[in-house]
Amino acid sequence: MTTPQPESNTKPGIGTPATKITSTKYNVVTNPEFSNYRLITPAECITKGSFIHVVIEARSESQQLVPSGGDFWFATMSTNDPHQASTAGRVIDHENGTYSVYFYAAWSGTATINITLVHPNKAVEFMHDIFTDTGPKIFWSATYKNMTTLSQLKKTNKFDTSCWITRSNDTNRFCEYPSANGLGNYTFVCIPPKDRKCRSLDIIAVNASKTDAMTRKAATGYEDYFQSKYFNQRLTKGPQTIVIKDSSYRKPTSTKDEYNLKLPPSWSHRSHGYWFNYTWTSLLYTDNNWTNSSDMKECLRNKHMLLLGDSTSRQWAQSIGTLLDLRQKVHRQDFPNFFFEDDYKELNFSVSFRFHPQTVTKTRIPFKLFIYFADILDSIVTHECANLIIELSPWAHLAQWTWDSLTQRFIKLREAVSRFRQRCPNVPIIIKGSHLREHLTTFARWGRSDYLLYQVGILMEQIFHRSGIWFLNVWDMNLSFPSRANVHMPNIVVQEELKLAIAHICGQLKHGYQY
Repeated sequence: MTTPQPESNTKPGIGTPATKITSTKYNVVTNPEFSNYRLITPAECITKGSFIHVVIEARSESQQLVPSGGDFWFATMSTNDPHQASTAGRVIDHENGTYSVYFYAAWSGTATINITLVHPNKAVEFMHDIFTDTGPKIFWSATYKNMTTLSQLKKTNKFDTSCWITRSNDTNRFCEYPSANGLGNYTFVCIPPKDRKCRSLDIIAVNASKTDAMTRKAATGYEDYFQSKYFNQRLTKGPQTIVIKDSSYRKPTSTKDEYNLKLPPSWSHRSHGYWFNYTWTSLLYTDNNWTNSSDMKECLRNKHMLLLGDSTSRQWAQSIGTLLDLRQKVHRQDFPNFFFEDDYKELNFSVSFRFHPQTVTKTRIPFKLFIYFADILDSIVTHECANLIIELSPWAHLAQWTWDSLTQRFIKLREAVSRFRQRCPNVPIIIKGSHLREHLTTFARWGRSDYLLYQVGILMEQIFHRSGIWFLNVWDMNLSFPSRANVHMPNIVVQEELKLAIAHICGQLKHGYQY
C-alpha cells in the first residue's frame, strides 16, 4: 500500500488559500547582507522608561529597497553588565520593505541592538502558503504485538506498519482510530498490518526518516531560501550600540500598539516586559503580588494542578517543587517522562502531567496511554473541580501539521473547555503559548520553524480568546533571555513562566474570575 499523497487545505483566520509553488507573491527577496536599520528616536530622547523606535530597511541583492513586506525578524536589546538586562522589540511590517521596531528601555547605560532576519519573504511565503497546506508530513511507526511492560518495549526493534493523520473521508483502506473530540474531521490511520486486527494496535513512535523525507519533499523549489545566507542572519548595517540615559523611571501606563490591534490581545502590545538580574518583569500581566514562596505555597495548598501539554509543560511539573521549596515528593508514573504525578505531602499539593497524543518522539509508547485532552476534560466530574487547576500547552510538536487539522484540533479542545465550564465554572485554566526553539538541521528550519511556532501561538490565542481560558504569552520572555534558543529553555525561564501563571491563578482565586 502506498504512502498517502499531499492534501490541500486552507488556513482559516490567518492566511490565504494555498498557492502553487510557482507563486511570485514576492518577486524580490530580502538579502540580510545589504539590509540596514536606523534609529528614529533622537539620541537625547533615549531615556530609561521610554520607547526606542528603530526602522529596518529590507534590501535586495541589488541593494534596492524591497517593494513589499513579509520578512520574519527577531529584534532584541540587551546589556552585558552585571544586571544582564534584555528585552524583545515588537516588529511591525509596513508592507513596503520597511519595518518599525519598538524597544522598551527599562534600564540605563549602554545597550546592544540585535536585528536578525530569521526568514526572508520567500521563505515565509512557502511556509505560510504551501507548507502549512501540504500534508501529511508526520508519520509514525506502529507495532501490533501484545507487549505491555517497559522492559519488553525497550527490546522491540521492529515495527509492523506506518501511520499518519488524514481527513476522515480518506480512510476506507486503513485501520482507523478516530476521535471526533480530539481531531474533528481528521483521523489517525495506519496501514493494515498483516495477520493482525486493527484493534490490536499497541505501540507507536515517530518514523523520523519518513517524516524528514516528506518534510524535505514539501520544500522542493524553496530550499535555497533556508540556507545560511538567509537564515538567522544578524544585520550589520546599523547602530550596534546605543546609550540609554538615566531618568525618573516609571512603567508605561499602556503598551498597546495602534498598528497591531488586528492581532489577538497579547500580541498587540509594543512590549511584553524585560529581564533584569535574571528576573522577568512583565508589562503585559500586572498581578505581581504572588512572587514569594510562602504566599505561593498558601495559595496552592490542598490544590491539584493538572498539566496537559508537551515537554515544556513537563518542565513546569519538574520545576514547581523547586520553585516552592518543597522537599517531600512522592513520584508515581504510568510511563517515564510522559505520564506521571508528584505528590507534595507538606502542602497536600499534587501535580499531574500528561503528554498529548501524536507526540513526535522516537520513544516507543503504548497507544492506549494517549488520551485526547478534550476527553480528559469531559471525564472530570463536578465534585473533582473544587481544588483543581488546569494548564494546557499543546504546541511544540504541531508545527508540521496542516493548518486545517491544527485548527480543528484547537477548536475541539475549546468546545471541551466550554462543556467543562458548565460543570466547573471557577476552575482556573491557563493555556501557555509557544516560543522559539533550536534548529539543528537545515530541514528543521522550515519543518520546525520559529515562524510557524509564532503563528501557532497567535492561532492559539485567536481560538481560545474569551473561551474561559487565560492565555499566557511567553514568546518575548523566551526570545529575549540571554541564551541560545531551545525548546527546553533553562530553568530560570521555566520558573519565571511559572511565577506568572501562579500569580494569575492566585489572584483569580482570591478576587474572582474574569476571562
